[in-house]
Amino acid sequence: MQLDCRNLNCPEPLLRAKKALGELKIGETLEILVNDVAPRENIKRFLSKNGFEAQISQAGADTLIKTVKTDELKDESIDDIYCNVTAPKRGKVIFLNEEQCGSGPIGKSLLAKFLGAALSLDEKPVKVICVNNAVHITTNRGHECFEAIKKLNEAGAEILSCGSCLESYKLVDKLAIGEISNAYEIMDVLSKYEVIKL
Repeated sequence: MQLDCRNLNCPEPLLRAKKALGELKIGETLEILVNDVAPRENIKRFLSKNGFEAQISQAGADTLIKTVKTDELKDESIDDIYCNVTAPKRGKVIFLNEEQCGSGPIGKSLLAKFLGAALSLDEKPVKVICVNNAVHITTNRGHECFEAIKKLNEAGAEILSCGSCLESYKLVDKLAIGEISNAYEIMDVLSKYEVIKL
């Protein structure tokens, strides 16, 4: 059975898919064509909670969801559907609250390794935010993490250090890399990007 659910308002595609699955015999195949994120995710979730495997293929804006009815529906509830889809956050931000990772003696070198590994990610971080004593990294060229954060900066990541933190540690004039930031800017960044806390 094939359903063309393109351009249908949510939750209509899921309701049609659910009805079709109820009518199909075990072993029969259902193909559902959608062209929006919400119906695709809702149908995938519904199939998954009923133990059906979903094969997804994309052709431009259209998504084809294919499944085989392997059993009767176990859970027909659609309480977990959503129709308003927020656009995915763009880019990753590394948020550093400390100048080391954890409390052990290898904390600084461990953080340096994590920061270095971030350079190998397919999607490199767009910003690094340093607050509290993490501002020691951006003000001390001899810090174990300085070279790693410098390489991230050279790779295109913007380095932001909390101005209040720099003032508190009397390090404003020692900033060696990146820019001085403030609470508003940092909160704005954290609200817009996917955040990695180390």
